[in-house]
Order: sequence, then structure tokens, then C-alpha cells
Amino acid sequence: MLAALYIHIPFCLKRCSYCDFFSELYRPEFAEKYSCAVKQEMALYQNHPVFSETGIGTIYFGGGTPSVLPVQSIEKIMEQVNTSFQINEACEITVEINPETVDLAYLQSLRTIGVNRLSIGAQSFSDSELKILGRIHNASQAIKSIVWARLAGFNNLSIDLIFAIPGQNLKDWERNLQQAIDLTPEHLSLYCLTIEPGTVLHKQVQSGEKHKADDETERVMYLMSIEIINQSGCLHYEISNFARPGLECRHNKKYWDGSPYLGLGPSAHSFWPNVRQWNVADLPKYFKLVSENEKPVHDSEELTGEQQIFEFIMLCLRTAEGINLFEYERRFGVAFEERYAGVIKELQYVKDTPLFRLDKNFFCLTPEGFVLYDEICSLFVSD
Repeated sequence: MLAALYIHIPFCLKRCSYCDFFSELYRPEFAEKYSCAVKQEMALYQNHPVFSETGIGTIYFGGGTPSVLPVQSIEKIMEQVNTSFQINEACEITVEINPETVDLAYLQSLRTIGVNRLSIGAQSFSDSELKILGRIHNASQAIKSIVWARLAGFNNLSIDLIFAIPGQNLKDWERNLQQAIDLTPEHLSLYCLTIEPGTVLHKQVQSGEKHKADDETERVMYLMSIEIINQSGCLHYEISNFARPGLECRHNKKYWDGSPYLGLGPSAHSFWPNVRQWNVADLPKYFKLVSENEKPVHDSEELTGEQQIFEFIMLCLRTAEGINLFEYERRFGVAFEERYAGVIKELQYVKDTPLFRLDKNFFCLTPEGFVLYDEICSLFVSD
């Protein structure tokens, strides 16, 4: 089972109004210092009992905004990846980009150093909605970045969109979806806007300046998205993700199938069999620790048996395939339908519309079940 490598680039030109991820405002002098620090941290895992023996099947530069870094900085990090680990020859290498940070030459350079997939943070194709989100690009720049990506030779593009933006109606959202489909991406990721405490948008909602979409609007937008995108030829393979057949995001699939993954950079998370760890979410502390040849780990935990069962259920239920019942019984020594008979019975009577499908091989959620994903997962914990 090939491992995944995640590299967090914690810099942005400006913090978006809805964002609560760990990030810092970018300054050019950070580029060299940060790429060196990530290389130092990576070298500390060269002899790790899992990652030194397991080939790397996917590499993902996420953020933040990775595309604020010069391509030379990303290239230096990639050189260290090749020194520290065994890279599979068919490795999927993704970089997240924001439209305002790239031009054709930048994207051509990314392609030259071996990046073969882009995740483009469009979020909306409406200038007014982008303003509400606090984005600093406009719709024209979003479209232009996708055109440039094609000209640069990328044939595996993902577009991120957000729905249930304050003031957005069904027609607005449908226009966003259609614009994305017209750009023929290989992959689409759709996220319902979450109003996180402490963010600018949260304060605006609390003050009454902006109004959060109600639950029914969110539900209708989500179900409408599935119907429209399925008609375009993309498959709904995970709760928030759609792809043309064979072009699902291999990196994210590794999170959901229990593959080991190594996260580098402040706040990054890692996982290998029954162990989870996460790094300090503090840039100066991160720099200090790696400069002293110490892993910048904030904490770690070994998963209990019950945690392993719940994680298996929770991650599998995110996918369209769902829970492989044979695999569940092989791992945990009891039939899924036997252990969770009460939960299955309870779910049968929640709504007129089925929330799940159960056959001899799989237990999976329907689109209406995905709407209630958090509530459904909580039933398996309480059981």
C-alpha cells in the first residue's frame, strides 16, 4: 500500500473571511527559509519504519496558498522528496493554486518540475460572492487561470467551489456549477460554507450584517449539484467530490482507505497503522524545532480498538462505495449488520427517502444520507 505525502504551505496574501486554517501572511523572505525547514523536517523521516519502506504514491502541496511560493522553492522541496523516499513512477503530484497568484509562465514551470495535477481555488465565478468570501481574485482571473493551466500542459485539473454563500440563491449556484462544467475539469470539489467561530464571516453573521443560508437551502443546493454534475459525465465518488472516470483524486482517496500518510509543515497531520500525530501550529516554533533537528510534533495518539472501528466506518461512509462488509468482518471479527442492527433499523425510519443502501457486499449512504452524514456517523459512536 503506497503512502501519501502532504506538504503544508501556510502562507496567504490575505486571509479569507471564512477561513480558520492555520496560515500566515506571506512575505518573500519566507520562501527560502520555509523550503529549507520543510527539507530538514522531511530528512528526519528518512528512517521512519513505515515511510522509509513504503513507496510514495501521491504528493500534495496544500495550504494556505502554495502558489505564493516561487516555483524554485517547490522544486527544492521536491528534490528532497526524491532524496528521502522512494517515489512511485506514476506518482500523482498536486499543487493547490489561487488564481491571483499565477500566470502562464508560473504554471509552465510547475509542469516542468513534474507537477501533474492542479487544484484551483476558484470558490465562485461571481465577483459579488468572491467579495463576500474575502477572496482577492475575480471571476475573470479564475477562468483565466484554468485556461493557462491547459496551455501549460495540465490534463488533470480540479476546481473548488463553495455553496450556501450568504445571499446566494439556487439560480446563482446553478450558474456557478454550469460555468465550472463548461470549463471541462477532470475533477470538482464542492463544499458547503461553514461559518467557523472567530472568523470575519462569523462576526458578520453574528452582527446581522450577513445571513447564513438555512439548512433546507443547503440541502437543496447539495442535491441539485449531484444531479447536475452527474449529467455532465462526472461521477460522485465521495461526499464532496466528483471526477471523470479514473481521475478521482488519488491523494484524498488514501485518507479514506486507511493508507499511511506523512504531513510536513506546521499544523500538518500524519497517520500510519493505529497512530496519528499532528505538528505544532506555530511558525516560529516550527522553525526552531526543525533547526534543532527535532520533529515539530505537537502531540500524537495510538488509536484504541473502538477508535479504529469508528474511523473505518466514518471514512468509508464518506465514499460512494461505502463500507465493504467483508472487509469490516475480516478486520473486526463481527458482521457489520449484526453489530449495528439497531442503527440500521433506526435509519430505516428517519425519512421517507432512503438514507442508505445495504446489500450483501456494501453499506453506503444515498445522497440524502450524505446530507445527514454527521448525524449518521454519530449513531455509530453512541452504539
